[in-house]
Amino acid sequence: MLKAKPVLCPFCGHPVAPPQNLGFQFSDFDAGFCDCGAVYVSDVTGHNRGAAFVEALLLACGGNWDLAWELEPEADYQEQVVEHYDQKSHQVFGDPSDRVNVKGVLIFLRLSDELRDLSAEKIAEIKASRRTKESPPPGFKPKRLRRQEIEKLLHENREKEIVYHCRFLPVNLSTLRKVLYSADPLLRWRAVVTMGEAAQAVLKTRPDITADLIKRLIYSSADSAASAWGALETVGEIIRREPGRFSLFVKNLLAFLKYPEFRSGALWALYRIAQGKPSLIKNERYWIILDLLKDQEPIVRALATMVCQYARIIEALPALKNLLEDQDIVEIFNPEEKNFKKVTVGALAKEAIKTLERT
Repeated sequence: MLKAKPVLCPFCGHPVAPPQNLGFQFSDFDAGFCDCGAVYVSDVTGHNRGAAFVEALLLACGGNWDLAWELEPEADYQEQVVEHYDQKSHQVFGDPSDRVNVKGVLIFLRLSDELRDLSAEKIAEIKASRRTKESPPPGFKPKRLRRQEIEKLLHENREKEIVYHCRFLPVNLSTLRKVLYSADPLLRWRAVVTMGEAAQAVLKTRPDITADLIKRLIYSSADSAASAWGALETVGEIIRREPGRFSLFVKNLLAFLKYPEFRSGALWALYRIAQGKPSLIKNERYWIILDLLKDQEPIVRALATMVCQYARIIEALPALKNLLEDQDIVEIFNPEEKNFKKVTVGALAKEAIKTLERT
């Protein structure tokens, strides 16, 4: 029989009170505060650790989203996870390495000694003073671009110039985002890839702006009244380039797969993420992707196939073999060559099978 133990703060070793609805938290997680200054958030299922971590970070920062994204792990805060936590009894069962059926966790987070006793406003001042200050390269003068200028640069394959203008004048990200609504499909897709690169460049000096961008892209997709073409695809590009900082948003992309109108965008984003870091997909509950291999829409089947290939989802092999005779033709944007390619779903399935059988 597993031995139940009291819940102790991993930072100070003292018992903590049961997490509860604080009345001012930012999601539906129960939470609490330790006397040592640590914040803790309960994830009763153990499957929403990323969201619980964000809640803890927001509570520690007084709800200042921009500030939360500027804090650096280890330097500005430490995180600890208490496994096998049962919220109903407020006890921990077994040791972290034990295989037990108690899946809940407590996410503990504590700001560094330097920041803990400061107000959110004062912390923001400190972080602003630490920001990397960069100067444009010799001869380059950043300016605020008009949409027509950005479209011209994209047509002329001068994406690097757009990235530089965004890097040293981040307001250009907003103008670049408007190109996602262009009537020219090729221009839209080039804007998606360029936004990913530009957002990464801005992150070096203004991480709050990039964090706000990815948040707005996801919110615009969830808003049925907003025009959000390319939003999820752009989120995928940003996560692909900065997986360590934005990996928790993979859960959001997977959630969009439940809705037919978002499937192609979310799958393309997941495919791009899987190309760079397959584990981000494999570490999540990816079973819905397997179901989409049988979707009615050819483009959905095609993109789901590509996600399975690059994420190394071995369980997809039986369904992929059923797609070998699928002769539906789809048109998919190739980010490396900056153009579209036409291919059958069956051909994509064949390539995916080759990859997975070598895994």
